[in-house]
Amino acid sequence: MATVLLVDDDAEALDAWSAVCAAGGYEVKTALDGKSALAQFMAAPVDVVVADWRMPVMSGSELCHRLRTLPGLADVAFILVSGEPSPPAFVSFDGFLRKPVDGAILLATMRRLLDDHVTHRALQRGGQP
Repeated sequence: MATVLLVDDDAEALDAWSAVCAAGGYEVKTALDGKSALAQFMAAPVDVVVADWRMPVMSGSELCHRLRTLPGLADVAFILVSGEPSPPAFVSFDGFLRKPVDGAILLATMRRLLDDHVTHRALQRGGQP
């Protein structure tokens, strides 16, 4: 079972995303800000992170940047979520979803990125996807 870390300072959005992901068969962890999410990730890495772009304490873009610099853990699938019309150009995320997030689109994006990451890892090791 894949594990997802959901990060948003909006508790209602977090609850909605959690319900969708749990129903989709994911083990769900949550955090209300990027700093808490980073601490959780360091304690137990996850398969995919879904984080709001703009949050107090540590933004989703800063969380993404920090995760990308962790040796051996930088290839986690990262989906940035925002009410903004377009994603920031300076962040190396794997997917971008606009709020409000449709549950089916969230699950489909997570599945696609996880499949892409499995294929990428296999090819890096010289194996078959």
